Amino acid sequence: MNTPTKTSDAFTGRRDFIKASGLTAAMLMVGRMNVMAGPFEAKDFDKIIPADKKLSADWIKSLYARGQATTVKAGKVDYIGMPINGMGTGQVYLSGDGELWCWNLTAEKDKKHTPKGLRYMKPDMAQAPSGQGFAVKVNGKVHTLDSGGFRDVTFTNQYPMAQVDYTDEAIPVGVQLEAYTPFIPLNRDESSYPVIVMRYTVTNHSAKTQEVGIAGWIENLWAGKGAAQSVYRPLEDIATVECSSAGKNGNAVALGVFGQAAADFVEVNQAKPGAEAAFTVGNSDTEGTSRAASIGRQLSLKPGESQTVSFAVSWRIPQVNYGVGFGKKTAPGSYHYATQWPTAADAAAQVASRETELYGTTKQWTDTWYDSSLPYWFLERAFIPIDCMQTQMVQRVYAKGETEDIYNMEEGVRCCPGNCTHVWNYAQGLARIFPEIERECRDRIEYGRGFDPKNGMIFFRYSMKDGAKGRDDALDGTCGTIIRVLRESQMTTDYSFLASIWDRVKLSMDFVIKEWDADEDGILSGAQHNTLDEPWYGKVPWLINVYHAALKASAVMARQMDQPAVAERYERIVAKGAPKMVKELWNEEFGYFVHIPPQDETQMHGSTNGCHIDQVLGDSWLYEIGLDPILPREKTRKALQALWKYNFTPDVAAFRKVMTNGRWYAGPGDAGLVMTSFPHGKVEPKSGNENYAGYLNECMTGFEWQVAAHMLREDMIEEAMAIGKAIYDRYSADKRNPYNEIECSDHYSRAMASYGTYLAACGYRYDGPEAKLGFGPKLSPEDFKAAFTTAEGWGRFTQKVEGGQQNAVLEVGYGRLHLKEFSLDQVKGTKAKSATVAVNGQPVEARFQMVDGCYVLKFESGITIQKGESLQVSLV
Repeated sequence: MNTPTKTSDAFTGRRDFIKASGLTAAMLMVGRMNVMAGPFEAKDFDKIIPADKKLSADWIKSLYARGQATTVKAGKVDYIGMPINGMGTGQVYLSGDGELWCWNLTAEKDKKHTPKGLRYMKPDMAQAPSGQGFAVKVNGKVHTLDSGGFRDVTFTNQYPMAQVDYTDEAIPVGVQLEAYTPFIPLNRDESSYPVIVMRYTVTNHSAKTQEVGIAGWIENLWAGKGAAQSVYRPLEDIATVECSSAGKNGNAVALGVFGQAAADFVEVNQAKPGAEAAFTVGNSDTEGTSRAASIGRQLSLKPGESQTVSFAVSWRIPQVNYGVGFGKKTAPGSYHYATQWPTAADAAAQVASRETELYGTTKQWTDTWYDSSLPYWFLERAFIPIDCMQTQMVQRVYAKGETEDIYNMEEGVRCCPGNCTHVWNYAQGLARIFPEIERECRDRIEYGRGFDPKNGMIFFRYSMKDGAKGRDDALDGTCGTIIRVLRESQMTTDYSFLASIWDRVKLSMDFVIKEWDADEDGILSGAQHNTLDEPWYGKVPWLINVYHAALKASAVMARQMDQPAVAERYERIVAKGAPKMVKELWNEEFGYFVHIPPQDETQMHGSTNGCHIDQVLGDSWLYEIGLDPILPREKTRKALQALWKYNFTPDVAAFRKVMTNGRWYAGPGDAGLVMTSFPHGKVEPKSGNENYAGYLNECMTGFEWQVAAHMLREDMIEEAMAIGKAIYDRYSADKRNPYNEIECSDHYSRAMASYGTYLAACGYRYDGPEAKLGFGPKLSPEDFKAAFTTAEGWGRFTQKVEGGQQNAVLEVGYGRLHLKEFSLDQVKGTKAKSATVAVNGQPVEARFQMVDGCYVLKFESGITIQKGESLQVSLV
């Protein structure tokens, strides 16, 4: 940030906050080095948030620049913590210098796992792991593979993979680490191993042959107080050491080295785990009673030669007490992954036996994702929040005594239980990367354990259903869940999923109508519980808009289920309600929709006449499922422009100096889009919980990403990118962990709304059962490249305009893609009258038409593009 030239309110607020919080000037200087905006004067903040953002030209250029992957010099920054384990298997971080830290395999709750989101303002620094690590031995000297063992260590983001480079002029070899767990979009089981692969490539930089040892060690910190046992097993594709608690289902950890040869270094009776003891040679023991063991290989490297050695860190913790209530309330269960392999070593052995396939496909996805025309910063922030599935935000478990596994998901790591509908309502990433998980959750959670089949009510926290008294649903959560069902259906190839769940969906849609819109005029009434944790009363634009979106989605599903009369009823309600909402809630003077509460002072809390971040949330949702918005487009655009004008601030400190309630998810010097501003004076509430009222003053990334996605869809490109880049800057690795977007505890699930901005940037639209796919890139459409996923396959979409001709290519890198229709938005400056289409160079018949600025190609009999094949389209 730029320091104001005069002592402005913004700077005073920042200074006061610094003094109160104990932050130092040095901690904030980094944020000012790349000047985003300013300079500002006190008068700029007369209304708390300046209308003129004064964004610098260089910063605006950075929004669109291709840039580079996040790269960090280890030892200078200590916040890196990239989740590196399989989904639903626990939580292990990779640090900036390649160490494994923040181990949480048992869903433990620490003092910062609270709704206060403490790790934003007080981020954890990476800590050296206890009892685990790797090292090389050269010329008799042992060098740990971390910033303590090598002088120059560089971390490069490739999430879901990471690269760490180790060099030191005093050491004749260099080492490069590729760290990953198998991560294959559309294949959740192959992405759920309790295994981390540490793939080290050692290169001899000297002029003579070097004898190099590389080894690792591990300690079972989960063994408990009982007897311990350790064992060495040379398996077909891996040699392992495993340390476990005595007994059939004891907690176990294992370390293995890939390859068919026996290990060169093995020690199953390490008294004290560490680097020096890891290079034991000639010990014939294959069993021991230690909690620690080590294993490694000896290499002989000629000058300039490189060799790769892969290690697998794996675990098996059969039982878990997972969170089902607030505080420390848990339920006993069994980890799903622990039922798949009898030992930790067996899980690693399966990965080793398929290393070529699993590593290759993970690398292929990573390369496909980042080989894009979109900026690196955008690609990183759009995708990284999916890593919450690799933390203790989620456990894939069998509840005690049950045979059906579920995904128990909290809002953030060990905080706020029950797959909360009104939070997951925002998440978009998981549905496009691992759609099977979302389908299972709709069937087994919201329309299973959290569903009341007598009336259609969805308990917004499934795990608290039995303890609820009376009503325990959330209006926005129920409506969002209904919309999510259509999204999940669209990520399949037929209507079988929808058919299996439609009767329950219809019952819940009818329940919403009965409870909140009995006269079916399209306007809600009564107590409307929502994601801001209180019932709002009166006419609330964002809740009405989400209700209308749910009705519209339900009408589509009703027609797909051959129930036209049901669809017509839902459509009639929208047709009545949408114009009424505009007439009654649009404030032309303000330029945005307002909340009109009842005159009862006990029911006046809410956003009232403020400019609220979610005011057109329903229309934003409709874009995600390929449906036209409901509200007049000019009103929606004005509302989004008002959010930019009144809610986006280059320095949150000035706003928070006046609006003091709420948690800090954007600190002094940080830019952000605040939840609600009151540019025309605030109607003070006479009721409501002070903590919840504070939500209106916060910057929460899930909400910000939702707005950014909507802005992209409405061609507000610069504003959308600025909101996203502000989040990127807030999570810069020199400030905090870039892999942990915090709202209410760590790795907050709502942050997966970020993927919606990616879909919007691509102009992505997809309907699997109808076999329709389309793109309309918003950034550099004349030269665009990006990854895509569909129900059965993923790959790369490329579009170029050359000589006034628009050309596109779909490459399928995994699975397959069946199409009956492919569409492309017309790029400015082109005007095609026909199209030529081919699959792998072989002509394909296609019917061409132009519909509302979109080129549509229809394949009468359908076409299927297999892995390794491509579809080529030339519009002429």
